[in-house]
Amino acid sequence: MTKKHTIQHISLPQAVQNELRKRILNNDFVAGERLLEAKLAAEYGISRTTLRSALSELRSQGLVEISVRRGAHVTRMSKTAIAEACFARYFLESSVLEEKKIELSPELIFEFETIIKKMTVAAKNQDLASLVYLDTEFHSLIVNLGGRERIQQLWHTLDGQMGSLMRSSLDSQKIELKEVVSRHKDLLHILKGKNPGAIREALKDHYIPVGDAVIAHTDSLKSTTLKSKSTRKRTN
Repeated sequence: MTKKHTIQHISLPQAVQNELRKRILNNDFVAGERLLEAKLAAEYGISRTTLRSALSELRSQGLVEISVRRGAHVTRMSKTAIAEACFARYFLESSVLEEKKIELSPELIFEFETIIKKMTVAAKNQDLASLVYLDTEFHSLIVNLGGRERIQQLWHTLDGQMGSLMRSSLDSQKIELKEVVSRHKDLLHILKGKNPGAIREALKDHYIPVGDAVIAHTDSLKSTTLKSKSTRKRTN
């Protein structure tokens, strides 16, 4: 019996989007650079309608801004947006470690180590697009540890913003891709210790280097919560 293989087909706008996304993440198109429709449509041999569809999706990922006056241009996340995205990721990942000691099977450790090896190659090749994908794979293994399906679903809603987050973070911190790999190696070392408290602290350290804005954002949330509780008490 002949074995059947499934081939995943993607649309032309999706293919163009993937190519432009890779070029933006790898800084072939830098922040603020205009993406000229006529030039790009001619370069890829596509219609402007197809190109606009691709650009629209990139806008939803936070990589492109589109305006009537300026057209499409490459953008970066603000420091506040970076802080909020990192806080959301940290909160969701750490929340799965609340209740039990983490058990990492040899197979799971092998998965983590394989991802880091691929990260090392991507960093050496200055391929941020691949590194973003691998980062998502690495952290999805963490968020899956708790077996909480709803938390996993919420975490994956952030996937579309990860390219913009990492590109913007690298520009903001002025760090090299090899440091991104180093941070994941440090995190894996703590994961192997299987201590939930230590892992939560390591996750915090992993995301805090994005900037003090992360801490400020966390403190702001706590302050808002305390004020809200105080207001409710006075009202009651």
